[in-house]
Amino acid sequence: MTKNRVIIYEEAGADPRADVLTVGDDHGRTRVRAVAEPAQLETLVTELIGEGVDRIELCGGFGAVWHARARRAAGGQAKVGAIYYGFESLAGVASYKERFEAGQALSEAFLIVHEGADPEADRVVRKRDEGGRTTFVAVPDEAAAAEVAGRMAGELQLIELYGGPGPDAAAPVIAAVDGSVPVGVTAWAAASPGGRDRG
Repeated sequence: MTKNRVIIYEEAGADPRADVLTVGDDHGRTRVRAVAEPAQLETLVTELIGEGVDRIELCGGFGAVWHARARRAAGGQAKVGAIYYGFESLAGVASYKERFEAGQALSEAFLIVHEGADPEADRVVRKRDEGGRTTFVAVPDEAAAAEVAGRMAGELQLIELYGGPGPDAAAPVIAAVDGSVPVGVTAWAAASPGGRDRG
């Protein structure tokens, strides 16, 4: 069980020291932070390690190179994962990227599994001046994530699922949207032979 986790994404003009969403209870604490540009990522990761964060998850927009840099910045002191997309979502996520780069107004949701979360109360919507929005919803488990995804799919162009154990957690969400929205899921690099995450 994660006791102190931070999810990081990119948002223009963001303050990397400000929490966008916080869910805290007996099961631990999950926070969402944003960086204004990827170059701020490594500094933020180093600061979070100093605060005792034990798990970091990166938005799919960072990609593998920044995932590797964040892992090095963590120095093995925290597990660092990042959102990746399965084959069934590749066409959809490529379309999203192309439309995003063309300046279209798009909407996405980050579904965050945190035991004990209330999807109605633990929710933040960030609207962008140019249109579109990012919705952050903390859910208690994968079944609730699938339910929320199914309800929201018609108004979204992208879904990212955080906090799950991998493809088993993503499968019900992918089934719930029935191919209408690409779904990304956190992937974790293998631990070193000694059992410690390679940073």
